[in-house]
Amino acid sequence: MRLVLRLADMEPGEDGRIAYLHTSENRELQKLMSLGILPGISVKLAQKFPSYVFQVGQSQFAVDEAIARQIYVRLAG
Repeated sequence: MRLVLRLADMEPGEDGRIAYLHTSENRELQKLMSLGILPGISVKLAQKFPSYVFQVGQSQFAVDEAIARQIYVRLAG
């Protein structure tokens, strides 16, 4: 079983903590960070289609697959 995987590879209902963000676009990284999507923060995937919806704290975010592939999550044990 993989302990760290992309948000895009998680199943709805799975949760964990953001391990790291991996993007070659500095602007995208800054956007994610400004939204509070940071390493160590708890995250839970709500749905995968038509977009990836996940919860961080009391906020929900909807992103496309390209962004969901840049967020790596350490699954809860």
